[in-house]
Amino acid sequence: MDSFILCGMQFGDEGKGTFVDYLAYEEKVDAIVRYNGGSQAAHTVVTPEGTLHKFSQLGSGMFLEKCHTYLTQNMVINLENLLVELEVFSQKNKIPIPELIQRIHIHEECFVVTPYHKLINKLRELSKGENRRGSVGTGVSEVKYLLNEPKVFPYEQPLGLQVKDIIDPYSNYPMIGKLERLQEYVKKFYEEHEEAIWQNVPEKLKEELKMQCQELLGMQTSSRLAIWYVTQLKQAPQETNLGRCIYTTYEQTLRKTCSKAIYEGSQGLLLDATYGLKPNTTFLDTTNHFALDISYYRDNIKKVGIVKAFTSRHGMGVFPTESEELSQKISDANQEETYWNGKVRFGWFDAVLVRYAQTINQVDELYLSSLDKLTGIENLQVCNEYLYQGTVNGNFRKLFNYYIENGQIVITGIKRKSEELGSYLANCIPRYTLVKGWKKDISKITQKEKLPKKCIEYLSLLETLTHLPITLISVGPTRNNKITM
Repeated sequence: MDSFILCGMQFGDEGKGTFVDYLAYEEKVDAIVRYNGGSQAAHTVVTPEGTLHKFSQLGSGMFLEKCHTYLTQNMVINLENLLVELEVFSQKNKIPIPELIQRIHIHEECFVVTPYHKLINKLRELSKGENRRGSVGTGVSEVKYLLNEPKVFPYEQPLGLQVKDIIDPYSNYPMIGKLERLQEYVKKFYEEHEEAIWQNVPEKLKEELKMQCQELLGMQTSSRLAIWYVTQLKQAPQETNLGRCIYTTYEQTLRKTCSKAIYEGSQGLLLDATYGLKPNTTFLDTTNHFALDISYYRDNIKKVGIVKAFTSRHGMGVFPTESEELSQKISDANQEETYWNGKVRFGWFDAVLVRYAQTINQVDELYLSSLDKLTGIENLQVCNEYLYQGTVNGNFRKLFNYYIENGQIVITGIKRKSEELGSYLANCIPRYTLVKGWKKDISKITQKEKLPKKCIEYLSLLETLTHLPITLISVGPTRNNKITM
């Protein structure tokens, strides 16, 4: 089977959705495999006719009529949100929900976001005050946190609920018991941190959050949740029953029915639980490694890294190339600011961090989005090294490639991941290569030969500094705004 593995190489928001949509149509793909992340995703796709959809759990190639979505066991799914997305997508495309359900496949080992996860996610964030991690409040990261951090609960088994628990609610450890343990954990956390939580709640969120606490931490909540889950996966009418979507192995479904697949990643490498710039990272795997695990040696694979023509980041966290100048010149109507995800910030292209991402993802080529947004900027800057102004110790030497210039430390690359990487980079000043921009509108161009010379020079510089070929660029929101290089 031919496979394309797409992964973000920056802080997310690189344009994964629009490239998945393009590739699905260009290659006549029949399967989109969501191999990481969860319902927090909002992969924006705009069709040539102007229909916009932010893909959360459905694969971003679903506008293609015969394309299916596979949610792997590395996904954290939200069943309630999935039903809402199905309804919204159905209305936009005039496709009956039963037909869409026939195109969805959910692995039985997927972990499920419950209302308890969403609530504890928000409570934990608020309890930290100014030391917030920067979670978007959907509960997806919290699912992984409770599974991978045994120190946070005194139980024999991790706190979590899987799809197979709902399919077989009376298994060795009944579903109702797992939900009760989650409720118990949230209630205990709330009682221990109540003062800190309410001290940090913005007024506009306080009433909403108090209602959620009252509702979810009361009696019989676990039983009601259990009934709802069983209803959706087992007792709903057959044509709208998500239980018919469940699969157990890829050989059982994907490899029997599909000839081409796109493995669609979520978020970006720099937010990864292991390799990201801590402390403001997710608890999820945002590498392409799981996609490789389930496709290697069996598929004809092309590994693609997705980057923007500049860099952007939501909310808090280290951002070496952040630029107030660029933020005043670039806007993105699809990036909404909320209390939980914060404001979107913009900065110049950072070749050092893309090279670092490449040491982990090992992609074959890059797709580059949002090139049109740089039109009209007279001088463009690209970071190829940092000037470090902090303390040097033994760990510093293990982490970075660098040289000394006039007594100052110039970092040219990152050797390996570290819990301290974010704090080191907070003491770095980017050093830029300056290039001239272009004035011509490129949003209607469809051939690389018609791109302005300065635009081609900019792309060539990025290829040189990242050591990767850029094979596809996006100059607008739809699949028609893509140019093969």
